Amino acid sequence: MEGRIPILEEIIKYNKEENLILSMPGNKCGKAFLKDYVGREFFEKMGSLDITEVEPLDNLHHPEGIIKEATELLKKYYDCKKAYFSLNGSTGANIISIFSAFDEGDEVLVERNCHRSIYNALILKKLKVSYIKGIVDKERDIFLPPTIKDIEIALEKNKNVKGVILTYPNYFGVSYEIEELILELKKKNIKTIIDSAHGAHYNCTNKLPKSLTSIADYVILSAHKTIPSLTQAGYLIVNDDNPKVDFYFSALTTTSPSYILMASLDYGRHYMEVYGEKDYEELILRCEKWRECIEKIEGIHIYSEEDLYKGYSIDKTRYVIILEKEYSGEKLLEYLRKEKIQCEMSFSRGVVLIFSTFNTDEDFEKVYIALKNLNLEEIKSDSIINSRFIEEIPEKKYEPYEILDKEFIEMTIDEKLIGKISKEHIVPYPPGIPLLCPGEIINNEILNIIKDCIKKNIDIIGLEDNKIKIIK
Repeated sequence: MEGRIPILEEIIKYNKEENLILSMPGNKCGKAFLKDYVGREFFEKMGSLDITEVEPLDNLHHPEGIIKEATELLKKYYDCKKAYFSLNGSTGANIISIFSAFDEGDEVLVERNCHRSIYNALILKKLKVSYIKGIVDKERDIFLPPTIKDIEIALEKNKNVKGVILTYPNYFGVSYEIEELILELKKKNIKTIIDSAHGAHYNCTNKLPKSLTSIADYVILSAHKTIPSLTQAGYLIVNDDNPKVDFYFSALTTTSPSYILMASLDYGRHYMEVYGEKDYEELILRCEKWRECIEKIEGIHIYSEEDLYKGYSIDKTRYVIILEKEYSGEKLLEYLRKEKIQCEMSFSRGVVLIFSTFNTDEDFEKVYIALKNLNLEEIKSDSIINSRFIEEIPEKKYEPYEILDKEFIEMTIDEKLIGKISKEHIVPYPPGIPLLCPGEIINNEILNIIKDCIKKNIDIIGLEDNKIKIIK
């Protein structure tokens, strides 16, 4: 339609709703930049600060001035050997890390709870892949990281691996004790890549799970997810003495970098360095205080360390709200949206809320009142499937990169799919954990979860018009 500006019009409309943002980004739609005078000036002048690499402003691909200074400050804060501004978020940093760490044909171990950008990088680099089995807390339908024992068993089965790729924390804010394992892998010259997209704030206080930025070979941080930076902005942290990193960073990064994004990354580091410890410790106290209130509401439970197996820890700055089995997380998300509370994501049994240091007691009270007024009967589940996660790794027929050139047909979602080989990643989104990777065989459990996601209108990456591509 003539005169329409659909994206701009819709985000302006959404902004006017004045929702309580308990999803990404960490800047909470600009609120975080109002902390101090330099942040306020950045917020107020954002449009007029859009500039390119003119002479006094340095060059991201050959930093010698302000960008070099900013990344040196970043390196110091995260206590690492090298640090980069990733202007394509964790996606770009994941791909750069994998391309730098491995050679084509290398064998790698990959935690199943990984972001789809990692799976795409495995294909692009033509790596041989073995997966580490994850754990599903079936009582609450939460996908947990693998145990150290699971990783060690996978290493024993695959003695030629050149690297291990793990997620820390996962989408539910769950971390685990892997520092000693990383140090052992270093002794064996096995590279570690840690997708810590949701853990950019962990450095600021010991009341949060331990940061791995000083020990793992590569740590990827989505600054925009939890600290005051703009969407798409991330940090790539490197402790590997590898000259290829500079090449792949330059090759896979735009030559027209956004100074607004880089400035927001610089501000995010500044905020964490100056205010992070005090503000996050106050936030944790606020989260714990309101957790006690919310836990008294009938039918509502917030996932806590008491629910976790030994060796796991949880980020206390987010709420994973869990319902009884007969109720629907998707319907709870819809209810909270009507109450002008924007959740980060839903899963079959609940929702995830991400709080920041800029959320006040009034924000927590709004969540409390909404949950207190919730009529559980209105969010009853109409599904017999209680999970969209699987523990067992599907049988693999081909390496993911071998699938690219194979002929395929499209099939509808029915029982005839069982035993067929998927050409695509099949990924319910959110949280983005794959049910199937390219080259894996479809089984009955996976088919039932796909059907349930379709029924609930959950986005599934890899399906088109409710059809799946399978190898001919």
